[in-house]
Amino acid sequence: MEYFKTWWQIVARPILFFTRLKPEDWKENALTFLLRSAWLLAGVVAAAVFVIQYVPIGATLVEGVQGGKLLIVLPVLLTLAVVFFLITLLIVGGLLSLGCGIAFYALSYVLHYTYVIMGGRGQMARLVQQLFYSSAVVLAGIFPCGLAMLTRYGLLEMALFRVGFNLCFGLTVIFAYGLWAVSGRKVYGVTKGQAFIGALVPVFLLLIFGLVFDKIALGKLEAWIAPLK
Repeated sequence: MEYFKTWWQIVARPILFFTRLKPEDWKENALTFLLRSAWLLAGVVAAAVFVIQYVPIGATLVEGVQGGKLLIVLPVLLTLAVVFFLITLLIVGGLLSLGCGIAFYALSYVLHYTYVIMGGRGQMARLVQQLFYSSAVVLAGIFPCGLAMLTRYGLLEMALFRVGFNLCFGLTVIFAYGLWAVSGRKVYGVTKGQAFIGALVPVFLLLIFGLVFDKIALGKLEAWIAPLK
């Protein structure tokens, strides 16, 4: 519950949150928050993979099995389902934790030197702490997972999935842009204009990534979640 309380404060009142945030080692509460965000998203992603891929496979295994035979094989299927879900969760959770940690730490380098060049003064360790809390935005990945499941079972058209995915990505980048600008101003004492200009650097990189992902990876993802026939 403490995590969700903190998450809501970041999302609903980011300026107040970062203003009241006391300086501390980023390896403590800030890192814990980032890891929890990554593992929560991993849980949703693992559930989406389970529903999109494992459930159809399991359905083919029990096709034509009825009555007492179904009761006999059901415990085995449930055991296999739990095992595959946990394996998927561990893999996705590990990758997301590592990826988020590296990404937000690298982001701190980019913003640190950007604001220093602009004349700001501050400690990068303090910025890392705040950026790790800005990892609250990764939970926006829950929405594409939901859209993917709806698409897989024919409740949403592929074209709408693509629109929803890109819309979610764009809004997340915009919100993250605001969080990073607030952090830059609080840590480096730059003006509001400088804070927002400095935060444009990672936003620009993210937009390039989004365009590349849309052109290359999203097409392959759509094939993976294509509606069942």
